[in-house]
Amino acid sequence: MNKNNIPEILIVGLPNSGKSTLINALTSSKTSIIGSTPNTTRDKVTTYLEFDNNKLILLSDLPGYLENPNEVEIDAQNIFKKYVSQSDLVVFLIDINTKNFSALDNIFNLLHKNKNKKKIITVFNKCENFKIEDKDSQLYKYDSDKNFYISAHHKLGLDELKKELKKYSKNENSKLSNNTAITLIGRPNAGKSTLFNALLSEERSLVSNFPGTTRDKIEETVQLGTREFNITDTAGVPRKKQKIQIDRYSSKVALKTLQNTNIALVVVDSILGLSFEDKRILKECIDQNVTPILVLNKWDSLDTESKNNLNNVIKNDLKQYKWISIVRVSALKKSNIKQITKQIFALEKQLNYRISTSELNNLFRSLWLKNPPHPVKGRRAKLKYVTQFETFPPQFSFNLSTNIPENYLSYLENQLRKNFEIKNIAFNIKINA
Repeated sequence: MNKNNIPEILIVGLPNSGKSTLINALTSSKTSIIGSTPNTTRDKVTTYLEFDNNKLILLSDLPGYLENPNEVEIDAQNIFKKYVSQSDLVVFLIDINTKNFSALDNIFNLLHKNKNKKKIITVFNKCENFKIEDKDSQLYKYDSDKNFYISAHHKLGLDELKKELKKYSKNENSKLSNNTAITLIGRPNAGKSTLFNALLSEERSLVSNFPGTTRDKIEETVQLGTREFNITDTAGVPRKKQKIQIDRYSSKVALKTLQNTNIALVVVDSILGLSFEDKRILKECIDQNVTPILVLNKWDSLDTESKNNLNNVIKNDLKQYKWISIVRVSALKKSNIKQITKQIFALEKQLNYRISTSELNNLFRSLWLKNPPHPVKGRRAKLKYVTQFETFPPQFSFNLSTNIPENYLSYLENQLRKNFEIKNIAFNIKINA
């Protein structure tokens, strides 16, 4: 049972048995990244499956279990062992065509070695052209009390499986919580997963020195101070011309996560400095009205001169974003992590800030008279009225007689930051002319 008391069902099996495909088929989404390369999934990836009676379960996709894992894969298999013991139901997914019985034995023995073993059901996948009489005799060993024969790719046999999973579902409103959504994003190997684990105070995300270790987005609820936040660790965002297809796709998933994000922790490797990719990520956040915190990780590895140089680079290269909050940390040593929490609380307050219509109009009518916009196509815009129509983030509507120059829009933004308590957040200005 997970901490929100929603039953959790794990899908386990060998690499390329179709676990991620099954997750996506059951949820009618693209929660898990699918690839032909073994162990495309490297972390536990969790999503909700909601039934028509408004009951929920958590579906979790685990890395495929390997016989001869490398350094990264060993850590992944430790994750496997950890989460199997915490689950409410285990779905043992087997490719009906497999001949790798020794590897299946490893999983089978691991699942059954505990005296108080979890409920296990066996699901045979890729059965679109399968007849029961053709089943390999060695597969019968892995049968459970109730077996299912499906094709996740072709979405065959899923209704019966869903009926079985529904038995474990439970009413729970926590899914619909309005917790502030935080996303960790940055270049590969910047330390996002290490920071993610530091914030959670547990080894949740897989960490290694290999770039691109994290591929899926990893979502958790974390307690910061007295509050809960929804936090997501994402794959590294490499250069635009990424050659490896799966890393390119992971990067797209990471950037897409910003659509449902309130605050982004843009993690920068201080040793490598501020790159073009870092600036691109910051711009992407702001364009989507996501408030960034620039997290300079590995700060403890820099000498005084290097720190000064990086500070100067940031000052010069981010002139247009000088309002962005900056935190200098060591995720590995858990140094200054509390400062991130402090910034998040401060930014939340700003995101919720509401300015009265009278305050806005009194200020901008005065400013309009002192510093009016330049004419556009021979016409100078007159201010009818301005109002704030939304919070989190704040959104403002300037109702004008005609359009204004682009630089005057920047002027309006700067004046809002200068005069009100929204100095460090991204917000939106809508021009109605």
